[in-house]
Amino acid sequence: MIIDGERIYLTTITYDDCEDFVRWRNSSFIKSKFIYRKDITVDEQIRWIKTQVETGNVIQFIIWDKNDKKKIGSVYLQHIDSENGKCEFGILIGEEEYLGLGYGTEANDLICHYAFEKVGMKKIYLRVLNDNIGAMKSYKKAGFEVDDNIRKELMEDSSQDNVVFMSKYRGNQ
Repeated sequence: MIIDGERIYLTTITYDDCEDFVRWRNSSFIKSKFIYRKDITVDEQIRWIKTQVETGNVIQFIIWDKNDKKKIGSVYLQHIDSENGKCEFGILIGEEEYLGLGYGTEANDLICHYAFEKVGMKKIYLRVLNDNIGAMKSYKKAGFEVDDNIRKELMEDSSQDNVVFMSKYRGNQ
């Protein structure tokens, strides 16, 4: 599947994308901004595609820059609750030179439109680390609003971090 935007397009993640995704996901820059900080392997990413994406539990796309014809990141919908019309959104821009240039905001807009119009969601929510100012700015620009005051969350490494909960509702696009 391809979702076409102005400067980017999204393609369904495939096994061919695993090495790029693992490289992004394991970079110290991404891990410092991510709630899930454990390194992953290509085998784990392949297993993720088989058990989560191919089963429909997760909808995950690769973000491509149209001009450079280069993979720059990934967006996904998970915890899809069709009965209540809500899901969690996540994004990573893995190529650092593309950060702060609006690519994340455009990818956000594309995946949210897809979630609302094609998947039938009414609410999309996300979690973001309190100190990830760039991401929060992008999310607000894309129509997300803060849902909950900052909460301490237990991270995988047993540390605690401040997490902000945000959401966007169908019709508030």
